[in-house]
Parts: sequence; C-alpha cells; structure tokens
Amino acid sequence: MPFIALLGCDGSGKSAVISQVTGQFRAAGIPVTCGHWRPEALPGRSAESLAAEDPHGKPPHGKVKSILKLGWLWFNWWLGWWRELRKASRDGLVVFDRFHGDLLVDPRRYRYGGAIWLASVASRLMPQPDLILFLDAPPEVLLARKQEVSRAALEHSRERYLQFGKSHRRFLLIDVNRPLEDVIKDVISRINAVHRAI
Repeated sequence: MPFIALLGCDGSGKSAVISQVTGQFRAAGIPVTCGHWRPEALPGRSAESLAAEDPHGKPPHGKVKSILKLGWLWFNWWLGWWRELRKASRDGLVVFDRFHGDLLVDPRRYRYGGAIWLASVASRLMPQPDLILFLDAPPEVLLARKQEVSRAALEHSRERYLQFGKSHRRFLLIDVNRPLEDVIKDVISRINAVHRAI
C-alpha cells in the first residue's frame, strides 16, 4: 500500500476525511499507520503541535537555528522511515496529515527563518509520499466552515498550496465542495489506483 500525505487549508475537512478513509481501510483488514507532519522517531514536541496552538504567533528562528532544525527534521524523517514507515507502507497504508513539504508552503507555521531553496532541497531528499492529496474548495466555502481565519490569509495559503502542487507530479487536487461521502469515495479510489500502480 502507498504512503499518502493529505494537505488542506483550514476548513477543508482534513481530519474528517482522514478519520473516515482510515476507518474504511481498517474495516477492510488493512493496517493503517497515521502521522502528523513528521514521524515521532526522535523525542521532542513537534513543530506541528506547537503550531496548532498558535500557527503564526511566534517569530521565525534565526538562520543558524533554522538550518539546524531542518537537519534535525531530515534525520527524523529518515530514522522514522527506516525504523517503522518503510515496513508499514509495505504491509499496509501510511497516511500523514501534512508532511515535510508543508514547510515550503507555510514556513512561518514551523518558525523556519532560513532560505526556502535550502528547505526545498532538504524536502526533496526526505522520503517522498506516493501521493499528495490537496483537499480544496473555493475560499467562500472554506470560510463558511471555519471563520477563525481571515479571507486574505486563507486565499494566500490556498495559492501557496496550488503553487507547491505545480512542482510535484504526485500532487492531486480533491474537490471537497461536495458531500463528504463523495469526497471519501474519491480519496479511496485515488489511493487504490496508486496502490495498483506501485
């Protein structure tokens, strides 16, 4: 089974989609391993858990600390891949809510203050998902679901994700402006198609 990463702006319903998709695969007897942003191969609180409390509330780290953190992230991904995720993707499905590529879209969330080109190189040298699914809908739909984010911030985030997708051949857009059951069927179909191809 493949390694899948799901991305989406606030209001895209990532949590609901991941919950239902993984539930259906588990019900079919397929082992599922889930993660958020990075493997938990090394101790420490992840940047994603900190960002969840206040995504852009703290300033970026300096360049030196950002580069060290980037190296730590690279090592953490490879350690997690060889310790667990490589086997998990052979035996079942691996699903991540965000992954290292998310740093390129929203470096402020992870307090990254280094060069984006360096982060891009590092990301490409980490284990890659077999499929990146971006859960997308028009800004007005996303805002109606989650109003804690400004329209300007949401539009900026969405544009960054779409730009990110242009550089990844494994990036697919999933329209979430429809009933959840249709979204789930679409996502499962895409995962199965990748599974048959690898």
